[in-house]
Amino acid sequence: MLHLTGQNYNARDIIRNIFSPLIGVLSSPQADEICHRNNLSFVELLQPFAKLPNDAHFRDVSGTSVSVRGLRLNFCDVDWRPPQTVLARKMLNESVTNAHNDKTRLATIADIDLELPTSEPWFEQWRETFLTVQFPADHEFTRHLLSCLLVLSSADPQIVETAHKLGQRVQQMQSITPQKLPKWFHPNEVLNSYVVLHEASQGDLSKAQQGFELLKSTFGDSKCFLVSINSLDGQSAAEVPDHWATFIKRQPKSDANVPSTDLSAPKSPQEAVSVISMPAMQMSQLLEGANAQDSDLAMLHPLSPMQESATEAINSKFSISSESIASQTINPNVWANELEADAPHGGCLTNRDIDNLRHFVQDYAVRALIPYIEHLVAILAEGVTNKKGVSKSLLSATKRWFVTSKPGAGANNQNAVM
Repeated sequence: MLHLTGQNYNARDIIRNIFSPLIGVLSSPQADEICHRNNLSFVELLQPFAKLPNDAHFRDVSGTSVSVRGLRLNFCDVDWRPPQTVLARKMLNESVTNAHNDKTRLATIADIDLELPTSEPWFEQWRETFLTVQFPADHEFTRHLLSCLLVLSSADPQIVETAHKLGQRVQQMQSITPQKLPKWFHPNEVLNSYVVLHEASQGDLSKAQQGFELLKSTFGDSKCFLVSINSLDGQSAAEVPDHWATFIKRQPKSDANVPSTDLSAPKSPQEAVSVISMPAMQMSQLLEGANAQDSDLAMLHPLSPMQESATEAINSKFSISSESIASQTINPNVWANELEADAPHGGCLTNRDIDNLRHFVQDYAVRALIPYIEHLVAILAEGVTNKKGVSKSLLSATKRWFVTSKPGAGANNQNAVM
């Protein structure tokens, strides 16, 4: 869901990307087929264009307009689940191991010339992987879905019925108690928007407009969007560069063949331990392994040779083979393999299609998402105001009944009345 490596981001940009609004995506099989012509899913299709090209304007509770610059939307498949502990630990280890920097600089230390790397990209990749594999916590909402996109095909003869089915599926996810993954910021009032994908090379635009008008009359004008893509048939040479190559390797993808019961488990870090915690049994083994090492060895840093050998000795006590990992029932955290990552992307797209995707992201944020956020902020502000009013009334009642008057105050009042 996140992509931070390989970019010259400053601290502000990193925070904006990490805590960007999380938008769920649920596609129909026909819409998936349209996207797969480009070797992409709909989530992957939007990744390079998720940042708004223009400033967005948000109105706070007082009605003041606030300009939001550089807003980025984080699109995520609703069927995506964080990896289980074993797989997450493996991904974190590989993110550090596979991080290389070929650029070096010459440094002389104690009359010895050393070639040192100019930077250490392992931390950026570890940070990106760590933030991606986290479970959404109950006490914070940065990993909760704010809204949902229901993606349809203009070639669907029953497009309204398909939209209702997708909406019912999302509603089931939102109404489960206790709440399972995915978690929603405001389950009782989630913004569901409908995106109609039209293939310009195969479909008739007039028929697509007819189905789109039916959707707008059913669900509302501000919740429906028509995006025209695939202007090429895929037989000719690609017209646009591969904008998606840097996003596919770490982009989680859903598996439509996995049953919904498997998709909903685990439900929380308590049921499947997240990477920031470890089972008690493994912690005890860690302590035993650490005690077995020479107590005189000092821990220089987590990547020092001494610590590396100690870590290998500790991990050998509870190491898990690749066969045992493969035999486990894990969530569909399917990450693009090398063949998929190296495959050409966007072979059916033109520059006009790319502009349509950029315009859709901007249009969706301005017409649907930001007004919905303004509505949510108003609801939350009203709740806070009501709670303050209740607390003030309770405090005044408590003072009136239990706070005694000052000595002599009653006598002074009586004299004043007389």
